[in-house]
Amino acid sequence: MDWADYLLDQAAKYRQLAEQTDDPVIKNEMLELASVCDGVANNIEDHLTGG
Repeated sequence: MDWADYLLDQAAKYRQLAEQTDDPVIKNEMLELASVCDGVANNIEDHLTGG
């Protein structure tokens, strides 16, 4: 598994955790972490493909 795939997997896990909590602060933090992971994964993929 490469870094981009790992980060996308982590993002999915953070979203799953966000769905499981009733605490709005924790939910928001998990969703923000997922967004960061997605963004970094996309940057990695862009650099690898030359885009």
